[in-house]
Amino acid sequence: MVRVHCKHEQETEQTAAAFSAFIKCGDALLLSGEMGTGKSVFTRALARALGIDGPIPSPTFTILLIHDGPNGKLYHFDLYRLENEDELYEMGLNEMIPPDDGIAVVEWPEICASAMPDKAVRICLEYDGDDPERRILSIDLVDEQADEALRARLTGLGIETE
Repeated sequence: MVRVHCKHEQETEQTAAAFSAFIKCGDALLLSGEMGTGKSVFTRALARALGIDGPIPSPTFTILLIHDGPNGKLYHFDLYRLENEDELYEMGLNEMIPPDDGIAVVEWPEICASAMPDKAVRICLEYDGDDPERRILSIDLVDEQADEALRARLTGLGIETE
């Protein structure tokens, strides 16, 4: 696991861009964290790094937005408004996590925890102390070599990791 200390939103965006090199078609990314910790900021920056143009709004009211990219689709889920995984199953959305033709980014996965794939990249965003700009991102790539490579890439950008 890589713990990233972001001093401001731009470092969260840089982290997402650096992270994009470690994901591939068929991956599911589960983004957890309190309201306002930067889940949508991370997703927008990741989408840009993947070559996706245009607006990347949060799908809070639509649950899912699909964006076409040069190397596949980005399935952006926001499960905040769901009561539980039964609603996800009723809509058939669980079949898109993970997708065959792109990656899935799922905000608020804990609401539908039992519907989430076991093999997923988990990212937890949290506030870092009293400074409203600072965040800690805990990224679990489930591969020590990938963790080390991400850590090195971020350190090269001047972003503090542990």
